Amino acid sequence: MNGRARNAAIGARFGRAAARYEAHAPAQRAAARRLAEDIARLDLPPRPRILEIGCGTGLLTRELARRLGPADWTLTDISPAMLETARLGPAPQGSVRYAALDGEHPDALPGGYDLICSSLAVQWFGDLNAGLGRLAALLAPGGHLAIATLAEDTFAEWRAAHARAGLDAGTPAYPAPGAIRPAMGNLAGAVRAERLVQQHRDGLHFLQDLKGIGATAAAPGHQPLGAAALRRVLATFNEQGASVTYHLAYGMWKKTDSRRAGVFVTGTDTGIGKTLVSAILARAWNADYWKPVQTGVAEEPGDTDTVAGLAQLPPERLHLPAYVLQAPLSPWAAAPLEDAELDATTIVPPDTDAPLIVEGAGGLYVPIDDRHMMIDLIARLGMPVVLAARSGLGTINHTLLSLEALRRRGIPVLGVVMSGPLSPGNREAIERFGEVRVLAEIPPLARVDAAAVAELARGIAPLADCLAALEGSPEGGSGG
Repeated sequence: MNGRARNAAIGARFGRAAARYEAHAPAQRAAARRLAEDIARLDLPPRPRILEIGCGTGLLTRELARRLGPADWTLTDISPAMLETARLGPAPQGSVRYAALDGEHPDALPGGYDLICSSLAVQWFGDLNAGLGRLAALLAPGGHLAIATLAEDTFAEWRAAHARAGLDAGTPAYPAPGAIRPAMGNLAGAVRAERLVQQHRDGLHFLQDLKGIGATAAAPGHQPLGAAALRRVLATFNEQGASVTYHLAYGMWKKTDSRRAGVFVTGTDTGIGKTLVSAILARAWNADYWKPVQTGVAEEPGDTDTVAGLAQLPPERLHLPAYVLQAPLSPWAAAPLEDAELDATTIVPPDTDAPLIVEGAGGLYVPIDDRHMMIDLIARLGMPVVLAARSGLGTINHTLLSLEALRRRGIPVLGVVMSGPLSPGNREAIERFGEVRVLAEIPPLARVDAAAVAELARGIAPLADCLAALEGSPEGGSGG
């Protein structure tokens, strides 16, 4: 059976379950809600063009409609019966088009979407990454691809019950989260994962719930167990507690302008060494420097002058901030003191052919204006992040929280730079649990001057090598 015929058979099975689907779909409902929460944080334009793959009965559509408001919706499913069920439900605001479609092969769609999304449907693709690549090709510049799918170890308890009975469960070979990468360049993003444990009354109710949504615990083509073998498996499954784990992977990618090379330097806190890190990177990569929002100039020189001196940058490599404020406060707090009005959406990066080092103000959740945090600006600029962090006590928690916040927004992380007394244990923990590279460690310096910056810059890998490594990592590049 070829891929399209296989997908059509899956669609027919789901179609037969359309009328009872939502009564048996608590995990699907939870995944749709979590994915919608992540999507609501994206920098989407007003009334975005949205394509949903595998809309089913409308779980994700309804969650998104409550959060996004009016949009131009194209809602698709491989099952016409599912589409009809969704059509009978509450319609989202804006224009709505329904289309029966094999989402793995979206040949008939025009493209130009601001958001392509799917919740617990793409795991049925015969070739997940190739299918995601075809979907990503339909994005408008700056558009987002956001999916929830099943990852390895889903239904681990069911497989364990079979193994104890000496049998093969035949469950699908779901991928590791880090292996989920759309087969398309010019994408920046990441995959995060979580485990959702669902408790069932017993094994029969687990199977009934799967049948109720049109699914099975076994891969297509796997031969069902005989009655005696199934009874042994169910008895063992019940003894284990009759619970199953859904390993959910959430992928968020943005179609970026690959012509802009550079990074956004942010930190786990204020006073964390972002300016020194920016100077080292600018020197190492012969890059331009830009601080979009500068505060605190009443008490100390602006960071642009500091970086110019430390990195020995000529004037043409420096770009003026979009906003300069006197008080050493967040931009949002400093602006009213000067009757200034800030709008993060007006901040546009400078036009340069050189690599660009962009330095943020404070950490990820420093407010810029009434509606936007620093992380919103990072997402809109579409650049990978270098995260500045301390080396000492507390850095593991602060760094991992920052990395999780970036992943939830689909923002790729080039790496972490740690400052302070060397701490091999903290470095190992950040690399292992944060699944990220530590690009450099900056020890305490007797003098912070151009000579020290030049020496530290020699230890930084070339930007092209770092970006190439990112493209092949689970955090970003062509996948995430």
